[in-house]
Amino acid sequence: MSNYVIYTDGAASMEKTNDTYERRAGGHAFVVYENNIRIYEESNGAPITTNNEQELLAILDALKWAESNPNVNSFSEITIASDSAYCINVFTKWIKSWERNGWTRGRKHEPIENLEIIQEIYGKLKKMNVDFVKVKGHSNCAGNNRADELAVEAKRKFG
Repeated sequence: MSNYVIYTDGAASMEKTNDTYERRAGGHAFVVYENNIRIYEESNGAPITTNNEQELLAILDALKWAESNPNVNSFSEITIASDSAYCINVFTKWIKSWERNGWTRGRKHEPIENLEIIQEIYGKLKKMNVDFVKVKGHSNCAGNNRADELAVEAKRKFG
């Protein structure tokens, strides 16, 4: 049985003009390790986006890769390693209550940003054996550092 650790990261820029922030370019990436050996990496981006959107898209693209890879099956253990506390919390703490509350959050039933991406990821998670782990960004974690490099490079291509 293979064990996959997939490091994901997103990067996006905001520009302040006249006391408001405007979305700018962003990039996201994932780096796949199979049994501690780096086997694949991918990046993409968008000209107008947010950091959270790019962090989520990195996870979505990683899961799409896993789905399409014939070596990954229902017995494979997949760990998504992210430096985004937001993403980790979405899928380990908040998602089930959001679903119960009709895909709203909080007592005021506020809308959830990036809901379509979150729901697409959630649908994939129901078919896979996936754990999430928070890693410290910009530290000595080679997989996270590489995902960050790729995300920043992708952001530059779209910016």
